[in-house]
Amino acid sequence: MQVCMPTLGEGGLDADVSHHFGRAPTYTVYDTDADEVAVYENDSDHRGGSGSPPETVVDLGADALVCVHLGERASEQFHEMGVPIYCGAEGTVEDALERFRNDDLTRERPGSDACREDDDHEHGHSSGGDKGHEHAGGDAR
Repeated sequence: MQVCMPTLGEGGLDADVSHHFGRAPTYTVYDTDADEVAVYENDSDHRGGSGSPPETVVDLGADALVCVHLGERASEQFHEMGVPIYCGAEGTVEDALERFRNDDLTRERPGSDACREDDDHEHGHSSGGDKGHEHAGGDAR
């Protein structure tokens, strides 16, 4: 499984998870089967490139997104593409992966707003939703 996180640089497992999904300078993808990390520059339209950030992440081969929170439009795009979203990540990529493995992130389901940013504070995190996620057959969908 390819797990993608928006990140603040090329630090691999030591990079901080970005609070700004679409504007993150990099996306870090962790391959759970091969235990490998790859870092990609965010070249989506939010950073002067082309394509939406969710399209960019899917083009990288991501099977799941792990993030702090996510806006409504990006969330809808991921759900339309069949990519599960896990929010509530904090700290480094390694910290976020540990929480992902321990089912300690909130999975946003289509139609819910579990991962939305607070209206009052851009770095806020709405709680709720379904914690835990499936790993049956190595697929989080």
